[in-house]
Amino acid sequence: MSPIFRFTFYRRIQISFLLLILLPTVAVSFISYSVTQNNVKEKIQLSNESVVSVMSKDITKMIDDLTYSSNFFVQDVNVRKALRSFADTKRIESYGDLSLYQQIRDFFSVTVAKTMNTDILMFLVNNQDFIIQSFEGGDQTPEQIRMHWEMVKERVNPDKINVLQWLGSVNTLTSGGKTNYYVSRVLRDPTDGRLLAVLYISIPNTYFDALFGQVQTGKLVLYDSEGNRIAGDRSVAYDASNDAPRNIRNETIIEKSGWKLIYETPKEEVTGEISRTFYISLLLVVPFFLLFFLISIVIARRLHRPIRRLELGVKQFGNGDRNIRFREEGTDEIADLGKTLNTMLDQINRLITDIEQEQEQKRVLELQALYSQIRPHFLLNTLNSIKCNLILYDDEFHSQKIDSLMSLLRAYMKFNESSTLKNECKLLAHYADIMQMRSDIRLDFHVSLEKETESFDMPMLLLQPLVENAFVHGFAEEADQPRIEVRSEMKEREMLISIEDNGAGIEDQRLAELNEWLRNPEMEAYSSYKRVGLVNVLQRLHMTYGLLASMRLSNNEQGGVTVHLTIPTGMDSMTKQRGITDAEGHAGR
Repeated sequence: MSPIFRFTFYRRIQISFLLLILLPTVAVSFISYSVTQNNVKEKIQLSNESVVSVMSKDITKMIDDLTYSSNFFVQDVNVRKALRSFADTKRIESYGDLSLYQQIRDFFSVTVAKTMNTDILMFLVNNQDFIIQSFEGGDQTPEQIRMHWEMVKERVNPDKINVLQWLGSVNTLTSGGKTNYYVSRVLRDPTDGRLLAVLYISIPNTYFDALFGQVQTGKLVLYDSEGNRIAGDRSVAYDASNDAPRNIRNETIIEKSGWKLIYETPKEEVTGEISRTFYISLLLVVPFFLLFFLISIVIARRLHRPIRRLELGVKQFGNGDRNIRFREEGTDEIADLGKTLNTMLDQINRLITDIEQEQEQKRVLELQALYSQIRPHFLLNTLNSIKCNLILYDDEFHSQKIDSLMSLLRAYMKFNESSTLKNECKLLAHYADIMQMRSDIRLDFHVSLEKETESFDMPMLLLQPLVENAFVHGFAEEADQPRIEVRSEMKEREMLISIEDNGAGIEDQRLAELNEWLRNPEMEAYSSYKRVGLVNVLQRLHMTYGLLASMRLSNNEQGGVTVHLTIPTGMDSMTKQRGITDAEGHAGR
């Protein structure tokens, strides 16, 4: 790579200066911007929530007024009496009709006086479509009221009584483009269910304009339960829009009517001024950054000069100049580094001498290792000569014992190598042959292996400690006919091996303790002499096949003990572990 484009230490120092100033400045700016923006949003969210809560209470009170007014016309006895007489009136033809008309209008004044809500217009329509309107309730003319009634009367369900019916909004050109929201209540005679009249209540848009006009920022809108806009800003959707996910949106449901009140503050009103201030600050930072960039070039060059001298000296040392030494001037870190390099060169010279001595010692150790390998081969060759002489003298018994001993010695010499289950059982037979001679026991040793398990790979002499336990503990007392049987079978993803004897067995409590220890071997140290064989087998099982391999003991019907080994199959752990074991074995030798 050309020296011009190399990422040298000098350039790293220069870039480090820039990053140490630029990155914190930018990071602090962005963090400050983000924190400020979030704080402002949280405050606006809380403020909007309070506004929505107050307005929802105001609207709820207005709905309570509507409910009270409608209940008054339903429950008051005098009102029902007047409505029975008014139900079929077509026009005012007599003084009695006029009195009845005036009495019903007075009922409107009573409800308005109790609710103190003069923005609401109420009127009754009887069976003959005769309309009686309240004194209060805006500036609508009788013609406008009748026109509105013609537009909403089809929305009234005459069979739906005892509840308010929300009829929706009405907007006509004759009313100057003003919108009114209508609510109705069907009035029937409780004695015979006859329709007496329908009470209509008109909520003018001016009521909502006055309510929403108290808020100077953001957008307010009110929707009915079916998603139709009642009043407020048309740009605010009923459901939160994916197009404006950053807008601050507060909404609540008016319980008694199912209306949804929404207060939305556009993101521009929240972050506009903050963003402008942030961008102006970034523009002011740029000139200072350029000035610092020029200063950093000068400072980085001065800092890099002693490092350049060290670099040239190291290159000379690498080219073979072992006598190179660095000037130890000054008290800064570069001077300390020069002193350290000089000390390192002296240590390297000493290390070369030490390495030569170690190589000589290594050759001596290798010769000793070769000599130690000669002795077991000498024993095997001697035993083989003795066996041949015994055969010549027709001593087959001792010749066979020596042959079994030689097979075991060869196995011990190859302890860290792998074997197969079939070969392992042959070694067990040789071991049993030797132990019969040592213990003066006539043993019936039997092997029953499934064909597909014979070639299964396993560590050398894995099962020998279990057969040894049978001789040492199981046949300590004389048995009628000592017997050991080795069986194997293949399950779905595991191989089962059992070694069964007809010896003395184990007490139930002791058997439970041993099985608990085999399931959790870490609960005791592996130093107990009586468990050395079990510890050895369990450790080699786990090291070779993983922690899924297990061992347990059980008493059998012959009175002896059966050792059950469960080995998972279909995994690569044995091959990997075998390499580790071999490496450890070679290191030990």
